[in-house]
Amino acid sequence: MKPNFDEMSKAELKAYVLSHRDDDEALRVLFSRRNPPDSEATWYGPMCTPEGVPIEENIRIAEEAIRQRAEREHQKQREKELQKERELEERLRQKIEQEVEAKLRQKIEQERVSSGEDNMTTVTLEEIEQFRKQLGDYPEAIANLDVIEACEGDLEDAAYVLARRAGAEEVRFASNWLEQGLKQCRYAICGKELKDDSLPELLAAVKESLAASSQPFLVALETPVALYIAKVGVNNFCKSTDSALGRKKVTLRQNWAGGLKDYANQSTSLELQQKALEWRGD
Repeated sequence: MKPNFDEMSKAELKAYVLSHRDDDEALRVLFSRRNPPDSEATWYGPMCTPEGVPIEENIRIAEEAIRQRAEREHQKQREKELQKERELEERLRQKIEQEVEAKLRQKIEQERVSSGEDNMTTVTLEEIEQFRKQLGDYPEAIANLDVIEACEGDLEDAAYVLARRAGAEEVRFASNWLEQGLKQCRYAICGKELKDDSLPELLAAVKESLAASSQPFLVALETPVALYIAKVGVNNFCKSTDSALGRKKVTLRQNWAGGLKDYANQSTSLELQQKALEWRGD
């Protein structure tokens, strides 16, 4: 019993025809599925007469049609290649731009941290909202973010509030608890391969490090410490020699040097010291 050719897929019908080359019905059905169909196809006259004499005009027309089709196929192939080249160039351009932008951002952040041009201990309301989205599964961190927001984004103030809540005593020389927390977790953070965009992972590493401190209340500072490191950038934090809390470094001015040289031959050093004490008293 012959199969139903009309229900066969084109691939199945081709396979059947290849194995049943004498089945004219299968060939007819296969040819009827040509694309475009015969009704839309361009038909060319015979290349020669029944006697075998070449018909030059028909041959010329057929050759021209074949040439045009080859040109169209070549043009399609060329357009595909050009499209692939454009897509490759675009991907390379985007990659280069991203790498350049990342390097520029890193350089700018390093300059800001080292020069103190930007206060890295303050986060904006927009940044706080971004942190809320990233830490949505951490209720304790969300509560700490409320404290940070109440402190107008000042991480140092928030760290002080959280430390006092956790039982820290007011110690004059160590009242900057944010800096204490950063120093405590520096070695642990810089010993791991952490990414700046993985705040939950960074928060967990900070918490683990602070929990190992001899001062148990430091673990309460996990959120402001983690946010500071995330804002500065893990690489920048680890490259800095200290916590670099975004404060400008004050250097002693030396413009007073040589200011009394005009009096060198007029007074003794003892007389100058006495005069300096008088001026200081004034």
